[in-house]
Amino acid sequence: MRKKLFSFLAAILLISALITVYGCKSARNITAYEIDCEYADGVVFGTEKVSFYNSTDNAFKELKFNLFANAFRDGAKYSPVSAQYNYQAYIFFNDTATTEINAVRIDGEDVEFTVGGEDMNILCVPLKSEVFPNERATVEIEFKTNLAKVIARTGVNGDTVNLANFYPILCGIENGAFYECVYYANGDPFFSEPADYTVNFTRDKKYVVAASGALTSETETDGKISSHYELKDARSFALVLSDKFEVISEKSGDTEIIYYGYGDENPEEILLTARQSLEFFADKWGKYPFKTYSVVKTPFLQGGMEFTALSFVSSDLESAAFKEVTVHETAHQWWQTVVGNNEIEHPFIDEGLAEYSVVLFYEAHPEYGYTRENLIKSAEQTYKVYCSVYNKIVGKVNTAMTRAVPEFTSEYEYVNISYVKACIMYDYLRQTVGDAKFFAGLKRFYDENAYKTATPESLVGAFERAGANSNGFFQSFFDGTVII
Repeated sequence: MRKKLFSFLAAILLISALITVYGCKSARNITAYEIDCEYADGVVFGTEKVSFYNSTDNAFKELKFNLFANAFRDGAKYSPVSAQYNYQAYIFFNDTATTEINAVRIDGEDVEFTVGGEDMNILCVPLKSEVFPNERATVEIEFKTNLAKVIARTGVNGDTVNLANFYPILCGIENGAFYECVYYANGDPFFSEPADYTVNFTRDKKYVVAASGALTSETETDGKISSHYELKDARSFALVLSDKFEVISEKSGDTEIIYYGYGDENPEEILLTARQSLEFFADKWGKYPFKTYSVVKTPFLQGGMEFTALSFVSSDLESAAFKEVTVHETAHQWWQTVVGNNEIEHPFIDEGLAEYSVVLFYEAHPEYGYTRENLIKSAEQTYKVYCSVYNKIVGKVNTAMTRAVPEFTSEYEYVNISYVKACIMYDYLRQTVGDAKFFAGLKRFYDENAYKTATPESLVGAFERAGANSNGFFQSFFDGTVII
């Protein structure tokens, strides 16, 4: 009897422990977004409930949100489209957009808020009381985003509606404070923390929707479809709508890989590239963490753009370039989505790693017709031409890598430093320390910085801890003294 009683008590303790553990897991010490929104005629109407979890050692008296769509408004200080692309981007001249904040509530009561920042790009919400480490603060925001007719991350164009950066998103946290992002035309001027998302999105039933999250349910009422999505550990949530999409998909383990395209001769080839690259990077760095991965063909001027579990790839690209961009954006699921970095302060971290990941992919897949040697040789030639051009036009060339986005004078300079030179750096490092230490260093960097904000120091440190005496090597690239 005593033995039975002991077994029964042990079972109760075990169940209690499991409830405690899984209860904590379900509560998740992470910020959470609940977004309910509807798209109609170039406007997104929405309400979001944001439960901010303070994972820092500091207390916060207010919450700050980026309003990225305000960069498209009339009179914006910074343009999200560079001058060289302005004519191509705006379908109807300089169309405008804004995010209007209609109300902010805490505990069901309206509270005062301000919209300011350097370019009317920051929503500031004062809290009723400070939120201390490991505590939560929850706010509800009613917003309306008017979309511009523009080929960009956010906007209406002739083929699709791109809905990235359409909702107020908490600023990333750096040095214990919110970091306000200005929407520069160069690069990807974004910085955010991982969060859990539940999104209910309503639109006319004519639209097929590509979304960051996994679709969990769908209902149709009066010609409108409401889709419910869930996504965990995400740095962003994006959608693309079109009445032209042709959708194909396949499974890779537990992940559904989906291609949303139109007018393709061989869409199966694009889906194959997406699957092969996803599987290759999962094997190289770590398991792909999301239930779905979507590659979306859409008008986009810069080639491609990564979001959590979803990538834009430009409809203007030829077949080979389309596949290459697909590989690059897929690599960003590891190098930016999982291992994050402040893309304004240190853009070379994720871009260089994604670009070199393309080299690694093609090296392992010779059927695509590229070799590591030829790819690096091409990168070297591109970089040398850039240096020559800048020397002739400007009289000098700045090759320092540790520069913030606004310190680059052009998109041409930004790309050559943050993509091309960074890619060359990784191959030179690999040649210097050997494959064993090189890949051990990258794997350590990934493992140590997953779901965190990586810095140049954490990159160098990971390689040092992997046994690669590489501090001097990195510094010569970072400060521009290395000769290529």
